[in-house]
Amino acid sequence: MSLPPEKASELKQIIHNHLLKIDIHGKIREVLAETVRDDKDSTHRSLSETDFLHALQRRGIIDDVMKDLHFTQVATFTGVSDL
Repeated sequence: MSLPPEKASELKQIIHNHLLKIDIHGKIREVLAETVRDDKDSTHRSLSETDFLHALQRRGIIDDVMKDLHFTQVATFTGVSDL
């Protein structure tokens, strides 16, 4: 699905405003600090992106981001009548 540039820009702005409203940057910083702190205790391996994503999921950050964003697919009609 491709959006016209003005609609893509509008969608980006909606998402940006939502992320600001829920203070996503602050939440990510908190989870990262906590994950790094917890990882210092386990010296057997380094922190991976997967570890961090799991930490975000455990804290419900990803669900928080998605719960207020509702997307609906708009049907486009081609003008061809049904047989």
